[in-house]
Amino acid sequence: MRFIIYSFIIGVVFTLNGQQNYEVGKLIDSIPVSNTASETFALYLPSSFDASQTSPILFIFDPVGRGRIGVETFMEVAENYSFILVCSNNSRNAPYERNFNIAANLFDHIFSRFTVDDKQMYLAGFSGGSRLAWAIAVAAGNIRGVIACGAGFSEAPSPLLKKQEFSYAGIIGNRDMNYGEMLEVKAYLTTTNYDNTLFIYEGNHNWPPPRVIARAFNWLDVAAHKKGVKVKAEMALYKSYTDDYNVAVKSESSGNTLQAAAEYERILSTYSSLYTLDTVAARLSRLTKDSAYKRALKARSKALAEEKEWTAILYRQFITDYEQPEKLDMAWWEKILSQLNTKYATAAVEFQNMLERVKFNLLAQAFSRKNPLLFNPTEAQKRFCNELGQVIYSD
Repeated sequence: MRFIIYSFIIGVVFTLNGQQNYEVGKLIDSIPVSNTASETFALYLPSSFDASQTSPILFIFDPVGRGRIGVETFMEVAENYSFILVCSNNSRNAPYERNFNIAANLFDHIFSRFTVDDKQMYLAGFSGGSRLAWAIAVAAGNIRGVIACGAGFSEAPSPLLKKQEFSYAGIIGNRDMNYGEMLEVKAYLTTTNYDNTLFIYEGNHNWPPPRVIARAFNWLDVAAHKKGVKVKAEMALYKSYTDDYNVAVKSESSGNTLQAAAEYERILSTYSSLYTLDTVAARLSRLTKDSAYKRALKARSKALAEEKEWTAILYRQFITDYEQPEKLDMAWWEKILSQLNTKYATAAVEFQNMLERVKFNLLAQAFSRKNPLLFNPTEAQKRFCNELGQVIYSD
């Protein structure tokens, strides 16, 4: 795998610097990758970009190769933090070896043309692109941080997880099909003392909104400061702390106890080495003993358990029908999905969100099975996937 050895050659390609001139502050959505037949990428250079200075960089991976959308998602923070943004138009949900080669070609091209700060290289991705970003970061060994949106770890063969230098900022919508997975990822990384956090927002399986991206970027910026990679001014550090504290207090005041607890926990793990946080610790302790918090936690656990049960049931039937589409009984799908919609129509919000995750997970399975890069579907199998999608979301 090219990425396993990439960290040994990265210092060499940095010295080439055949700088090309691109307009700053403008998204350029299709630049050819050198030494490839048809690979391209989207590029954004912040308004503050200076070719004579080293620049931090963010490589972005979209699950269907939408370079423009991937770059647009991060343009606001790129301006605030002076990051170069790069997103492949070819990397997509596909076998990992294919994506590793595409990413390596892109790395070669960028590092031979831009003076990149080798201590500030970051990766971001959404869905399958998030899994790819994780796989690259683990294999390369010289990535500073990962912003993982809508999905967790990869299924690609990679070195055993060990203490890495990069920080991991997960982002997930509460109606995203991978919500439960990202909670488990956070729990695992925290248990293993891995530098990580998780931002949860109101939303489904999409690139996160700019406000959440900005919070994740700020968290990574503070992490870089604590590791001595960059110096963040004291005033900026304190503003980061107070902004996070205000979000936590607002969440608690609005009755969102789970969100408030998560915010207080993030403040303690992020700023405890910088400030005395007795007040925050006391708020968290009081909150987690409150009956409203315990009820909310119990409801979420119950919803996640039901989600696993329904996901397993529907997945088994999906595979059966996909493998034998000639025996398909679409009436079964119409009946079971109607029953689920009725069952949870007036349920608590945790269970309504759970149903949306179950339904979208099923839709994603159908969409994935039509992907010729991953599977070799027959016309009958494609028709089944299309019909199932229409049943899941009739509107």
